[in-house]
Amino acid sequence: MLIQLDIENIAVIEKASIEFEHGLNVITGETGAGKSLLINSLNMVLGARASRELIREGANFAKVSAVFFCDFLNDILSLNGIDTDGSNIIITRKLYKDGRNLCHINGCAVSVAQLRTIGEKLVVIHGQRDSSELMDTSSHINFLDAFCENEKLLNEYKEIYKELCTVRSELEKLNGDKISRQSEIEYLSYQVQEIENANLSENEEDELLSRKSILENAENIEKNAQKAYSALYFEGGAKESLYSAMRALEALSMTDSSAQGYCEKITDLYYETEELSRDISSYISSIEFKPEELSQINDRLDIIRNLKRKFGGEISDILKFYNEASEKLLKLKSFDDDKEALAKRNDELTVCANKIAEQISQARKKSAVLLSERLTKELESLDMPKCKIEFLFTPCALSANGIENVEFVISTNPSESPKSLAKIASGGEISRVMLAIKSVFSDFDKIPTLLFDEIDTGVSGRAAEKIANKMQMLSEKYQLICVTHLPVIAAAAKHHMLLEKKTDSESFKTIIRSLSEKERISEIARIISGDNINDISLKNAASMLGI
Repeated sequence: MLIQLDIENIAVIEKASIEFEHGLNVITGETGAGKSLLINSLNMVLGARASRELIREGANFAKVSAVFFCDFLNDILSLNGIDTDGSNIIITRKLYKDGRNLCHINGCAVSVAQLRTIGEKLVVIHGQRDSSELMDTSSHINFLDAFCENEKLLNEYKEIYKELCTVRSELEKLNGDKISRQSEIEYLSYQVQEIENANLSENEEDELLSRKSILENAENIEKNAQKAYSALYFEGGAKESLYSAMRALEALSMTDSSAQGYCEKITDLYYETEELSRDISSYISSIEFKPEELSQINDRLDIIRNLKRKFGGEISDILKFYNEASEKLLKLKSFDDDKEALAKRNDELTVCANKIAEQISQARKKSAVLLSERLTKELESLDMPKCKIEFLFTPCALSANGIENVEFVISTNPSESPKSLAKIASGGEISRVMLAIKSVFSDFDKIPTLLFDEIDTGVSGRAAEKIANKMQMLSEKYQLICVTHLPVIAAAAKHHMLLEKKTDSESFKTIIRSLSEKERISEIARIISGDNINDISLKNAASMLGI
């Protein structure tokens, strides 16, 4: 359950700390005191979207912290890498003006998504949005499925239906324009064949350019090679000079042994020069200007440049395009085989989906009778004795929800046939229908804290008293927090909190505080008679509190 909520810099709330108790907690206050801010604050710490507009003017951040007593989420917390002492969960969320969100659970940093996952299991907030949900007939099937508790079967169906949708989408693509497909096959075939005919290799262009450079500069190459050979080998060249130096050093080493090292070095140089001269001579012999080869190289380079212009900047890009085009071409050519396989899979999935959908439908119809009876009984206890809720099943083609649409229909008079909630139910009746649903679902709902945000709108008199009694009954199983404007519900609470608007010369701010027994009498009297509190309203308030 929720033990404490601390709010800082949320709109007109500068700083507030609220303690909650087990059972029924009510929150009252004048219009504009900031009751909606309390809901927004709790939503924020539970992981809902939070606008920076919530941040109090002049502050750089808004912060909400909540302490929960809960011992059934330890496994989920551990899976998310969150430490736990086994009972308390402390959640903090800080929203900055620059859009940053800092979320922590038990001191461990978490994402907003993780926060929402945990928050959904701690508190359910019911309010006018829930009434809107009841007005949305497409959501009615969800209530019935939750009551059926056939989640395993639904998940199995949804997986099959998801695959079925994918298969049908692929079939639709394959059954597209046959002429366009044939045209694409012809165009891809031409492109693939053109690249195949070129027979490209990865480094071919660099090799061709290198050979082209040699052929185009054959005359200069030969001239420079001859010049180098002459400088090394001909009379007066390096070889002859080295030979003379070698003989002189040999003679020197005969008389001075310390010169032997010089002699060895120059001998090595001489023979290396001789070998280099032979290599250059061979190189000169290989130099030949071949116009035909140069023409072939230029033609080949033209082919490569043309392919690069069409398919990519480099040969690697052309080869990549070739692989992708070949794969696509193969797929297009295997159209008939793919279509046959997909059609077969479509038939298999359709049969399977229909089979499971029929099982789900039977479970829904069986549960609908029981849920209708229980809801009708609950509505009777909420001062709607002649009201009856039924479920209208309308067959439909296979969809995400199965083979039918489901709608709540209601009869508020035995002489009238059931009709849509939106057509005949008042705001007060919608609130009681919603409360009846929550009462029925309380038997298997594991979420410990329920917050009701002014669901008593449009209700008064005996109906309000019935709602108060129902909330007291629910509070035996749950912690209930109720934002209300009805004195009978405020009087039924175990713990009463007041939101007050404090005004100074320039602005106002909201204060939240728990009420003593005497203060509760005054607040309930205010709800009864407004600002004109008198002895009669005070006496009535005390009587409602059993004082």
